Amino acid sequence: MRTNQLERAGCGVRHPIVFSTIAGLVACLFTSNLVAGPGDLASCTGLTSLHIPNTTITLATYVVPTSALPGYCRVLATVAPQTDVEVRLPDGWQGRYLHLGGGMFDGSIPDLNYSIKSLGVNPVFNGFAVVGSNGGHRSSSFPGASFSTDKALTLNYARGALEESDLVGKVAVATYYGTPAKYRYFAGCSNGGKNASVAMAGLGDDYDGVVAGAGVYGHSDEGTGGSDMSGVVAAWARNQQEVPISAAKGALVYAAQVAACDTDDGIADGIIANPEACHFNPAVLSCSGASNDGCLTDAEIQSVNTIRSDLKDSSGRVIGAPYGLGNPAQAAPSTGVLANGFLAMAFRVPTFNAKTFNLDRDFSRVKTILDNVYGMSGSVDGILRYLSHGKLIIYHGWDDMLGQPYGSTRFYEVINDRGGKLANNSRLYMFPGMGHCGGGVGADSADLISGIVNWVENGVNPDDSLVASKFDSAGNVLFTRPLCAYPKSYQYHKGDPKEAQSYQCK
Repeated sequence: MRTNQLERAGCGVRHPIVFSTIAGLVACLFTSNLVAGPGDLASCTGLTSLHIPNTTITLATYVVPTSALPGYCRVLATVAPQTDVEVRLPDGWQGRYLHLGGGMFDGSIPDLNYSIKSLGVNPVFNGFAVVGSNGGHRSSSFPGASFSTDKALTLNYARGALEESDLVGKVAVATYYGTPAKYRYFAGCSNGGKNASVAMAGLGDDYDGVVAGAGVYGHSDEGTGGSDMSGVVAAWARNQQEVPISAAKGALVYAAQVAACDTDDGIADGIIANPEACHFNPAVLSCSGASNDGCLTDAEIQSVNTIRSDLKDSSGRVIGAPYGLGNPAQAAPSTGVLANGFLAMAFRVPTFNAKTFNLDRDFSRVKTILDNVYGMSGSVDGILRYLSHGKLIIYHGWDDMLGQPYGSTRFYEVINDRGGKLANNSRLYMFPGMGHCGGGVGADSADLISGIVNWVENGVNPDDSLVASKFDSAGNVLFTRPLCAYPKSYQYHKGDPKEAQSYQCK
């Protein structure tokens, strides 16, 4: 959109295009009734003239369409000091805006074409304007969690980069298309699920629908049962202090519990459809003699039972949630780096050894800093405020051995206990046999984005209408299963066991 066009519209703009707030820009665009031309090179490259406070537009280029993707305008920006943002503005825009969350400790912009397998959607291909960021810092400057000693960068990682990305994204959308998005969505898994929690609580008025996978929710003092960031970190630290389970013995435990509970859903398929109904005791694998890969020692049995139990402080208060029936050998390796990193942020030190963490001595500091100073996870009250107008889909893999699956079920219980009618605007989907945001033996891909869109825009709640698929490496569907709204789980009914329609949610 050229400067003289805006001047003729009465917006009083001189080059470069300057807007201090999104509201100011949007008001001008509504008044001027101008529409940019997607696919027009000049309309795209003209976005380099946008001026947003503390922001440099480093690139605005039109990417020509291919057989896999429509054409789109790609915008790169940096919000000082190190928040790198990417916006993709597709041809055939459907009036929708999607903010994709990050992963791990961030440091780079996520793949905006197809970011998260379990979401099962390519948002650019489906007409969404998409935005994502590096979480407020560059991994080349701050690898891993090494930004932990810098309060400003840690605040950006926790929540600041979300707001900064939306500022860039919304200005770009409104300028390029001549109108703001009609519907606004957020989606992410893992750290992106944490981002979703913060977005709902702190930026809830900016979103209509949120999809949050394997995330963290609430604050410890809100009695979340371990769904909060500080509780998850404490449980990760516990993992580092337990007797490790070898890969061979982890596989032994997993195979034994599948053998015990696989057919509870009416079909033998190597998947436990309802882990909460599976009461497997690892003591059945106890060694009768010397330890070997075919049995568990008493210490190993205790380790498995511990990570599958509540983490409580000396007063009996529940701090952390348990893991489900995933492979217990994966608990310590998958959570060590994360435990050390978030503890380093809480104590603002370069490194922290989670094996030295003492719950009664250290947890008060952790929850004070992570919950109250940084706001690493959104408060329950803030999320309930969001649910007064927005829709929420939570999802988690039952076999996730990084984020505790019971953190998601606990938080969903909190929503239902305290939210009253607001709980009707939320749904939880637990994926049987799925690991962390994907993978595992179960069906691990479902179009949750379309589910939230249909709910927000058409008033059709997803309930038991979603289908999860399992693909092979070539992209062929191996089998499908219904994705049941928690606390339901699927039961085989009749027909081809590879087809979702052969099962019922009960």
